[in-house]
Amino acid sequence: MPTFYLKSLVVSGILAGFAVATGFQLLSQEPGKAPVAESVGGSEEKRRELSEYMKGRYLFQKHCVDCHGATGRGNGPFAAELETKPRNFRTGMFKFRTTPFGMLPMNDDLRRTIRSGISGTAMPVFSQLRDDEIDALIFYLQNLSRSWRDPALLAAPLAIPSLPGWFTEEKEAVERIAAGKARFAGLCVICHGEEGKGDGQGAGSLMDAWNAPISPANLAAPHHKSGDSPRDLYRTIATGMNGTPMIGYSALLEEKEIWELVAYVRDLGRAPAMTVK
Repeated sequence: MPTFYLKSLVVSGILAGFAVATGFQLLSQEPGKAPVAESVGGSEEKRRELSEYMKGRYLFQKHCVDCHGATGRGNGPFAAELETKPRNFRTGMFKFRTTPFGMLPMNDDLRRTIRSGISGTAMPVFSQLRDDEIDALIFYLQNLSRSWRDPALLAAPLAIPSLPGWFTEEKEAVERIAAGKARFAGLCVICHGEEGKGDGQGAGSLMDAWNAPISPANLAAPHHKSGDSPRDLYRTIATGMNGTPMIGYSALLEEKEIWELVAYVRDLGRAPAMTVK
């Protein structure tokens, strides 16, 4: 087993660092390519990677262990009290991505979650962290699961299209919202409920991949975990949420159909002026 994959992070930092340094392997996440898992030549390069790893480990212990646990298993001292359970990074499953359903996230996806937090959960905004600190955290997280070495789990991000012109044209938007409502009734009501409040007939029996009860999102709420802009909602519908019953619809729906769903979800929350980004 590669020595960077530590069975326990409670080992002293110095000993763990030397264990990692003896055979550190770099993980690359270029779109559509498998991770680069090869021995890194040169002691200087090894020292640089080890430094990045230990920096990320320090930041994780400082900011993340209370919820995610000392070994990243989502079992920190605060975890039991939280309705939305902290992520178990050992499983290599991440909800918020631009990649297709079932795939690992891009570094930018992880960066966005760390920077922006997750609305309605205990995951805060870490806007105080520098870019290099977030990069170190990402490097560390990617060494907590073997999934990052599986080329089958890497994929290029899906293209999130620009907002269609009709989205801000009231007359046509009303027609599109009606189409989205009909599609919502066929695809989403069983979990999210007729009014999108997360109270559908199947809502009470849902479990996530971590064997914890999970409630469908209240889509009538003013804020959403994945972000509030139309393109955030498009991304969530298109890519789904790994580890949950929410599948990705990028291969099942046309672009215009996803936009109609987005328009209807926005109407459910009766959002103010639509944010375009």
